[in-house]
Amino acid sequence: MKYFGKKVEYSTSNRKREDFKTLSRSGARSLLDVYQPTRFLIGCTLISIGICVSTSGGSWDITNHLLNKPETFFSAPHAVLYSGIALAMLGSAVMFQDWWRSSAGQHYYYTKPKISLILVLSGIAMLVAAGPIDFSWHSAFGLDGLLSPPHLILLIGMITSSIGSMLGITLCINRNIFKTSGSHDKGGDNGLTTTGQKPISYILIIISVMPVWISLDGLVGMFSLPFSNTQYFHFNPDASVAAVLATVAYPFLISLILCLSFGLGTKRFGILSVIGAIYLTINIITVIIPNESLIPTLPFYLVNMIPIIIADTLLSVLDNKFYSLCIAGGIMGSIFFMIQYPLITHIYNEVLTKQPVWPSITSSIYFGMISNIYPLIICPAIATGMVGAIVGYKISHRITSIGL
Repeated sequence: MKYFGKKVEYSTSNRKREDFKTLSRSGARSLLDVYQPTRFLIGCTLISIGICVSTSGGSWDITNHLLNKPETFFSAPHAVLYSGIALAMLGSAVMFQDWWRSSAGQHYYYTKPKISLILVLSGIAMLVAAGPIDFSWHSAFGLDGLLSPPHLILLIGMITSSIGSMLGITLCINRNIFKTSGSHDKGGDNGLTTTGQKPISYILIIISVMPVWISLDGLVGMFSLPFSNTQYFHFNPDASVAAVLATVAYPFLISLILCLSFGLGTKRFGILSVIGAIYLTINIITVIIPNESLIPTLPFYLVNMIPIIIADTLLSVLDNKFYSLCIAGGIMGSIFFMIQYPLITHIYNEVLTKQPVWPSITSSIYFGMISNIYPLIICPAIATGMVGAIVGYKISHRITSIGL
């Protein structure tokens, strides 16, 4: 690799002293800047964890509203939400400080982090701005619904910053930071298939993908769930439009994210199943368990792991990626109605009866929909799931090949 026209080989440990002298003359401050840009990676990781925590707190807050629990700023869901935002802000500061400190040397690791940094800083700026905007909105109009300008700014900020941190983490992994000494590439500089990669790189992929999934999932819910009518504003989407959006967007998103994680990972069995299990666990903790009437339905919800594992196995075993992607995407798309339980009940209920869905009867209404709604939506769900799988895998290939 070249720094200011000087070739530096960092794969062999006995060249480190010579590399240090070369890099010092060209502006590098230490070997850490070249071999392990840990602060940049730590910043991205803190952002991803913070956004994941924040979006989970937002999901819990929605459940509390449905349960008609007293709304106060000093509530447990709000504490989780704002703690996550604070952690993301800390991560952005670490990420920016490390980039600023190291960019003067034009080091290899810092030649292409600007995309991720711009996305992160833009997203964090929206998160910071959303606070006073939300306060002003509440002061003027009282309680707001799920879809409101402050909430939309907040969610877009979460999406933007989580995508930026995912790209930053992927950059670090693609540069073979975790390659053990003496290991050899199978796929060149872009190789996530590097034989010497440490397991921590797989953990970081999981951490980076989760907030992207949850925040995009929240965006679909914001424009489809009927929770946005208030005293002053009626932002609820049209019932038919919301149902169509849910039928198309949820299976597409599920397949896209899971196949994206498979492509960013080792392309072997495991990472897709782990990410699916984490998503189900977050939904169980923030949506199902707080509603005591839904707890008996936990075994039904956990069955969703079976098709996810089957899809993971197919992708890992079959050599024909297009063929396996179509099958796995169809499987993952077909189960969106079960994965999005129980909130999906509110969307299709608006089409059927438009009667209130009380927490105590949510499960009975949902299981009634399985017989009269699910047969109508399974075909488009399978089709969009296939498309999402192909798109997600292509995006992962694009990211790993160009080393964003």
